[in-house]
Amino acid sequence: MTTALVVAFALFRGLLPVAVVVGAVLALGAGVFGVVRGRRSMARRLHAVWASYGQCRTVVDERGAATTGETMSYTADWKLFTHYAETPDLFVLVGGPRASCLAVVPKRGAEEPADIDRLRAILDRNLRGL
Repeated sequence: MTTALVVAFALFRGLLPVAVVVGAVLALGAGVFGVVRGRRSMARRLHAVWASYGQCRTVVDERGAATTGETMSYTADWKLFTHYAETPDLFVLVGGPRASCLAVVPKRGAEEPADIDRLRAILDRNLRGL
């Protein structure tokens, strides 16, 4: 978006094509840098918050997901989430527009591969996949 705005401004002002290209490249670089820095900063803040909870255990069943940590515990029923995504290492549960929430269930906690298949079946019954 930044690049498009810079190019539009440069063309509107009648700048030389070289100046338009240089401005577009600099704007693109600044935009990419800002996005990467923002996401890394968000990840650091989120990790700092979750690190204080210590080791956690999550149990998923037909009612929802219950997580217990060293200093906290919470239960979320399926109404809180609308979608889920699966990666090679974890399941990500995503809340809807009225509930801005996110839960992560790592696959490494499964005792056997059949447990992952059972979890996937529970998620398919209660949420929509992304």
